[in-house]
Amino acid sequence: MADVAVTVQLMPGSSDVDLGKMEATVREKVKVHSIKRKPIAFGLQSLELITLVPDAEGGTENLEKTLAAIEGVGNVQVTNVTRLL
Repeated sequence: MADVAVTVQLMPGSSDVDLGKMEATVREKVKVHSIKRKPIAFGLQSLELITLVPDAEGGTENLEKTLAAIEGVGNVQVTNVTRLL
């Protein structure tokens, strides 16, 4: 079974969320390939991460649940899924 590269956008729950702390927690919970901050509006930023997950039944559901449970995360949105060969 192949792996898939999943790109996820993590929106903070409020403008008061410490993105550095949120990023550190994400790195503890998920195997991160890359992570970067992306400006949204009015000084608000989100985290965009790319991670590899097995191409299994259920897709990205477990990943989304894990990320949504992190303190400070307001919204989890999968923006791209690419199968690796």
